[in-house]
Amino acid sequence: MRRYYFPIFHYGETQADEVGELFGSAELAIQYGARIARDIASDPDYDPGAGTVVIVLDDSGAEIERRELRDGRKRWR
Repeated sequence: MRRYYFPIFHYGETQADEVGELFGSAELAIQYGARIARDIASDPDYDPGAGTVVIVLDDSGAEIERRELRDGRKRWR
């Protein structure tokens, strides 16, 4: 099991994830990051113009995925 972190960039500021979550693979962590992004986008108060990005980091701090939420569209980069 490895620890993955999910910081969120929103309105130009980063909300750090100091605790992270344990997953057996990077793919499971990426799926979890996608779920976080879906939860944010489904919030009725979510502002699509906020430039929100959910980032998935491995335990060494390397970025393995990011999910950008812009203008109502969600996509991985």
